[in-house]
Amino acid sequence: MLQKALPTLEEVQKQFKNWRRRRKNRRAQIPSALWEAAASLSVQYSVHKISKCLHLNHTALRDRVAGEAIKPQIPAFVELDMISSPAVNECIIEIEKADARMKISIKGNYPDIAEISKAFLG
Repeated sequence: MLQKALPTLEEVQKQFKNWRRRRKNRRAQIPSALWEAAASLSVQYSVHKISKCLHLNHTALRDRVAGEAIKPQIPAFVELDMISSPAVNECIIEIEKADARMKISIKGNYPDIAEISKAFLG
């Protein structure tokens, strides 16, 4: 899987400049995508330099950068090894999406859980 290249300081400066120029309300909150772009620069630059170049509140940026560092990484995919699993009496699987929830209770042989999940999640 290819990782998206981090934006440069100049690219993020342009994004902020465009947003500030186009916004209608001077008190409008900075969009989360811009905050994320600014926070991603912390790999290459100090929070002080980023906040100064982008005209951001130093404390707000520092807190966002710290929040990203401690945010747990949620796996995108978890593989279940159904073949070598020890025999169990019952297995319950719950799947949720924005507007629905499905609970599968399995006793005995396992159905094709992947196909059921794909059909449910769309």
